[in-house]
Amino acid sequence: MTAAPPAEQEVDTLTAPLTELLRLDRIDQGLFRSTHVVEADRPLYGGQVVAQALMACGLTVEEGRDPHSLHGYFLRRGDAGRRVIFRVANDRDGRSYSARRVVAIQDGAVILTMSCSFRTLTEGAERTKSEIAPLVDPEECRTIPAGPDIALEARVQDWPTAEQYFPTKFWVRPNCALPENDSLAHAAAIAYMTDFSAGLSRVHGSEILGPSLDHAVWFHRTPCWNDWLLVDYGAGVAAGKRGWYPGSVVDGNGEVVASLTQEMVYTDKR
Repeated sequence: MTAAPPAEQEVDTLTAPLTELLRLDRIDQGLFRSTHVVEADRPLYGGQVVAQALMACGLTVEEGRDPHSLHGYFLRRGDAGRRVIFRVANDRDGRSYSARRVVAIQDGAVILTMSCSFRTLTEGAERTKSEIAPLVDPEECRTIPAGPDIALEARVQDWPTAEQYFPTKFWVRPNCALPENDSLAHAAAIAYMTDFSAGLSRVHGSEILGPSLDHAVWFHRTPCWNDWLLVDYGAGVAAGKRGWYPGSVVDGNGEVVASLTQEMVYTDKR
């Protein structure tokens, strides 16, 4: 999870393009390395390592199979100033589906484990229209800073509020154009975004939102992110010093592009 900075902070204009953050070097069969680091002592944004892990898995899958789901666990804090190694295991290549597991490693320690599934494009019954109440047009919303090194532009209508730590309904787009006809890059970009902000609200006003614990994303159609997407986080659950919430990602036509859930540390400082 990445906290949206205070509203008065200036938007970071020095962040690298999202396409640069997704770029990996192939160093051996099933072995990849991230290429982008920052010259600062900052934690690695969880969405970035998830997106890179998905890219690594996708680069081992035959052309024509798009990612349809991922499930990951954040095990340690990553360092934004160091590269990450991704080790991919091929669990299965079937007639329609491919399954991959990936481990993300920094300094010999595992920071993320994730499973991904890919499928061939098929036609079938669809029910993807969103029932989410629409937000006003993004051009009429207020831009909020996404934070250091976050390659996103986010806009909100009503935030901050007394009940919300972070925006739970917002428009978002990448800070650069994504490559055409590259569904893997678009899926990875959406996965990158799904760790932004958080869907847990204040209860007593003394809660502390900590790091993400686990994360899952489902892609309902061929990923394509060429314009603003609307993100809506639903009501979450808090218990046992953990918080969980669901979310939907909707395009400008009201179609649900992706769904997500996330669990994170949620403690009370009282």
